[in-house]
Amino acid sequence: MSPNSAGAFESVIAFRYLRAERSHWLVLVVAVALLALGAGLLFAAGTFGARPGFLAFLPRAACYYTGLISVSLGAAVFLFSLILAVFNVYSTISIFGVFLGTATMVVVLSVLGGLEGEQTRQIVSFSPHVVITRPNEERIAEAAPVAGGIREELDRMGVGAVIAPYIEEEVLLKAVAYEASQGVLLRGLDPAKPTFDLEPHMKQGTLRNLVHEGAVKWLDAQIVYGTYTTAGDGYSFVPPWPADLPGIIISGEQARTLGLSIGHTVDVISPRGTMTPTGPVPKLIRFRVAGVYGTKYFKYDLRYAFTTLEHARKFSARPDQLTGWELRLDDLEDIDRAALGLTRKLGSSYLVGTWKTQNRALFSAMKLEKVVMFIILVVIILVAAFSITANLIMVVIDKQAEISILKALGATDRSIRSIFMLQGVFIGVLGLVLGLLAGLGVCAYLATVGIRMSENIFMFARIPVSVSAYDVVSISLASLLLSLLATLYPAHKAAVISPIEGLTAED
Repeated sequence: MSPNSAGAFESVIAFRYLRAERSHWLVLVVAVALLALGAGLLFAAGTFGARPGFLAFLPRAACYYTGLISVSLGAAVFLFSLILAVFNVYSTISIFGVFLGTATMVVVLSVLGGLEGEQTRQIVSFSPHVVITRPNEERIAEAAPVAGGIREELDRMGVGAVIAPYIEEEVLLKAVAYEASQGVLLRGLDPAKPTFDLEPHMKQGTLRNLVHEGAVKWLDAQIVYGTYTTAGDGYSFVPPWPADLPGIIISGEQARTLGLSIGHTVDVISPRGTMTPTGPVPKLIRFRVAGVYGTKYFKYDLRYAFTTLEHARKFSARPDQLTGWELRLDDLEDIDRAALGLTRKLGSSYLVGTWKTQNRALFSAMKLEKVVMFIILVVIILVAAFSITANLIMVVIDKQAEISILKALGATDRSIRSIFMLQGVFIGVLGLVLGLLAGLGVCAYLATVGIRMSENIFMFARIPVSVSAYDVVSISLASLLLSLLATLYPAHKAAVISPIEGLTAED
């Protein structure tokens, strides 16, 4: 017998051992009932169009989610019944186990990848790509030569970027009308050359209000007139407060804590005050809320407030010094290369960080979460692998006589071993293909239609999904490897059965 014909013979025998002996119509009836119930509930929720008036008494959300669960269960049971129409019960359970494990891994890892991608997009849009500072948060006095060196190095590397100096001060925001306060980092920026995309995150107002304070000065009835004082450091206000207060942009979280909205006034207090005859006095300047932003990334929403670089300089204890520079590059692919070149150029006197290094802890945690979820979900496929092993052991026990006859007709131990290993491969491949199709189908549904979510509770209007080819290949290899390993012991037990032993056991 040629190797090709031997392989075909082994495949035929392996598939015959997996075939169904009788039909199971009851499972199909249950599947159709679940699908019908789910479709009815989704219809009652108004998913397919206008909601019927006579069903208005039913809770819409309960109908929608219950219907979605019912349709999902019905589809799973329907698929189980289709497999059961071809394969025996034990083989169907094994195939369905691999299917569930594979589909679950595809969906979960794709959702985790989507969450990571959405977090990355939000962070990149709201963070400068590269930040240059001094060690230990030292201020930069001689800024012009350093700024020239940064531009020279970027031009040498052919990297296009917006370079903007910034000042950052720890301050206390205190609502004028309420006894509420909150500590923030006040950051001075140039609205004409922002190094991060703040404008799409504005909930009230706009960045232009920082330059044109008059756009919001009449929105608050608290406004009275006054002048700047030349006493002290020359930058403080004295009552009555002037009409054109400097603008400040705060987050929605800060606005809720302080009870503020656009046009309201807020006192900004610096712990680095001025010295008076009676002792040190905290510096206080009254600002007007020129805008409210919200990124839903609480690290920023709770921490940062923004004003112009000019007003930040006036408020700073060292107005002639900078905290550092922020860079926004034209091409994200140049970030690491630019950071490395600037590190070599500026030396150890300056720290060059990127949005990746500044958020290293977050992304390390997300990657660890993805690895842990992969390991946990592999357990589902491992359970299916044990069911494959149990199924094949039962087949070996049941087919001892046939195995003995095959050996008596000239089948080798290798051929018998191949028959049972092919059974595991059939189960693994079929479960894998069905699982990939189902998992990718669910991902496509989440990406196009999605599941309704409240943006007030969650960060997203719908679940983000990102399918990775690397994840799909890893899942496929894990499923096939476990399915193959599950066949080794039953295949060995079948191969060592002698012709006499098998016929005697049958008797």
